[in-house]
Amino acid sequence: MRVLVTRPRLDAARTASRLAALGHRTIIDPVIEIEALPFEVDAAGISAIAFTSSNAVRIAAALDHLKNIPVFAVGTRTAEVAIEAGFRNVGAGAGEVNALGELMAAELPKGARVLHLAGENLAGDLAGRLARSGIKVETRVVYRARMATRLKPETVSAFREGRIDVVLHYSERSAAAFVRLADSAGVGGDIGKTRHLCFSSAVAIPLKLFGVHSEIASAPEETALLELLGP
Repeated sequence: MRVLVTRPRLDAARTASRLAALGHRTIIDPVIEIEALPFEVDAAGISAIAFTSSNAVRIAAALDHLKNIPVFAVGTRTAEVAIEAGFRNVGAGAGEVNALGELMAAELPKGARVLHLAGENLAGDLAGRLARSGIKVETRVVYRARMATRLKPETVSAFREGRIDVVLHYSERSAAAFVRLADSAGVGGDIGKTRHLCFSSAVAIPLKLFGVHSEIASAPEETALLELLGP
């Protein structure tokens, strides 16, 4: 199959490698790019770090003094990136923020202090969930996501010529960006002719509003998403 991956570049490259191993061809066209923001962290008194995206992991990896602090990652993919980046004590949630909050509430004592390193647009209410368990969360924004100004010309041509079989969608924000960019490129009618595979029902909302059918992964994990591709 010919699969369009619209994730930010580093995540898209990892996904492309997995797709190649499954025998699929990939077109990479990020609809969102990641801009790191300057930040400093005093690790004193921090009980754990929460990562709700792999983008935050990569940015935080520049600070070696954080790597001995226990990490809670939103899902297995983010946990893998944290381990590769050198974090030494990494646990993984079930792929979404509420489940991560439940895991952390079960694992951390009352009075613990959590550093949540995240993007500008937060998903879920991790701080609110942990506050109910007596755990204090300091959220530090370490990156912002910027929408691309257009789809690549080769992506537009591929849609017009029916050369894209599947589009993968990992976040509601990127799905919304994809729909807007496709519409502005004049291929809004063409994207409905291909399969759209979504990380979760929330991710599928922008596609549904645009009138495009999508398929939802059985769990918010990349392995479950790729299973929708079939044999």
